Amino acid sequence: MSTRHTPAPAKLPKAAAFHVPFSHLDHRLKDDQDAQFAAITMDIARGIGVCLEIASNSDLAREMNADADPADEDLPVLGPVDTYILTRFAISAARLLADQAEDRITWMNEYCVKEAK
Repeated sequence: MSTRHTPAPAKLPKAAAFHVPFSHLDHRLKDDQDAQFAAITMDIARGIGVCLEIASNSDLAREMNADADPADEDLPVLGPVDTYILTRFAISAARLLADQAEDRITWMNEYCVKEAK
């Protein structure tokens, strides 16, 4: 009588996950700080744009509802408080990005001046 043994499943590594980090950059640029900053800037700027679009569309829906017949009203994506919070978030993200860019510019100016001497 033959007995089949199925091997025990291998234990997953602790770092295993379905999610795989994504980068817009070629793998050869993974250590390039300027390229990383450009990629982060693009992602944050697009996120800010999405936040402001959602907030703007919600405000517009409320404005249009003020003049619309009840049957023609559209439900805004966000209520007034959430619209305000999302707008403040976008403002904070833009300021943070500008601060980071300013720090990088300052560093590059100092580094380039030292390299030129």
